[in-house]
Amino acid sequence: MNYENQVHGKRIREIREQQKLSREALAEKADISTQFLADIEGGKKGMSVVTLKKICNALHISADSIVFGNESTAKNLTLDAMLASISEEKQEEISKIMQMIIKLT
Repeated sequence: MNYENQVHGKRIREIREQQKLSREALAEKADISTQFLADIEGGKKGMSVVTLKKICNALHISADSIVFGNESTAKNLTLDAMLASISEEKQEEISKIMQMIIKLT
């Protein structure tokens, strides 16, 4: 096993778990197989730039958090990632609140 593959896979798994996504859910969002994702997370396989991009888009994170271990991005989920885990109705409510806050600033 390649050390870099292990490190990248561990980072993906940690972020996926922080977002409370199952492996199956992330694989579906990233349009890859569940087994391939399991192999990536386990460090058994590497991934192409295209696959990295798919995973990052599905997790709503930058590639830096996977490749370089950008802790601030990995630990502080992006707003998109936080919103993705709630219903559309709640997203609309949050959007209205944010618009009000922006008007106040």
